[in-house]
Amino acid sequence: MKENATTPAQRTVFLVPGQGGDPRCALHDLYRADGAARATIDDIVGTVERASDGAGQGLREVLLSDAANRAMAPGIPQLASYTISVVLDRLLSAAGLRPDVIVGQSFGEIGALVCAGVFDVPDGTRAVCALNAAFRGFEGRGAMVLVLASAHETRDLLAAVGHSELVVACVNSPRQTIVSGPAEAIAALFERQGDGPRLVRLAVPYASHHPGLVVVADRFRTGLRRTVQRPLRVPVHSPVGQRTYADTDDLREALVDCVTKPVDLVEALEHTGSQHGTRFIELGVGDGLCRCVHATLPAAHTLAPLTSDLSWLTGTPSKSPVALHQR
Repeated sequence: MKENATTPAQRTVFLVPGQGGDPRCALHDLYRADGAARATIDDIVGTVERASDGAGQGLREVLLSDAANRAMAPGIPQLASYTISVVLDRLLSAAGLRPDVIVGQSFGEIGALVCAGVFDVPDGTRAVCALNAAFRGFEGRGAMVLVLASAHETRDLLAAVGHSELVVACVNSPRQTIVSGPAEAIAALFERQGDGPRLVRLAVPYASHHPGLVVVADRFRTGLRRTVQRPLRVPVHSPVGQRTYADTDDLREALVDCVTKPVDLVEALEHTGSQHGTRFIELGVGDGLCRCVHATLPAAHTLAPLTSDLSWLTGTPSKSPVALHQR
């Protein structure tokens, strides 16, 4: 994708997704298709395994095998999703597809800060493990639910349910929100569904982005003490902080904020995609964030590398509707 001397360079935004995607087999085809990719994957997976102090046992098999029904130990989905984002960042950058800004959604802020150089890969791994440890004991006590409705409609729905512990945790697009809350309140939400908006329970083992998770936030803060903050190499815009981070920020504390504070992805997309023709590239297993981009910014271009052909490895993504599309 060449630019001539009179054409302004296209702005590129890397999107790092949060939890909920299925990482099994995610790097299987990529690992076998390209020697340079195989070396990068081996390097990153090995680094994550070593830094995880045993918590990453089975990570390689989950990512590289072709067994889509392989069982995953607790914590492996998070480590796998993190690893995928770092691998894709390295491969895209090597192909000349470098970001002007990075946006991390929810859990994805850890990967975003690693891709931006704030934390190295081992410290990012330790942050993922610290988050997993902070939530230990909270699995099954809460949940997150996708609501196919606007934030205003979702808040009206929650008011009708009448459980004060239900909160709007994420605004992903103009017609897609996520609700977070304890298990009994989530059950009441589904009982109230009726003819209202469609509800989809997410594959996340606990509630997050909830003000009641102060204990989890404190545990996470303690677990992050081992990490070292470095200068930003690439700007990172936070959908939680609703601003672009600076080196003067305590970015470990910014990660802690993701436990209790809501996500506004729409604000982040509108802010980073204000330039016409901005290209958004999703560093995850699917194209969920690309779909949010199109719902928010119909003129934007998107690329979801793991759902496209591999032409992006050479820096020339296919113009096929799957690989690079504009709606």
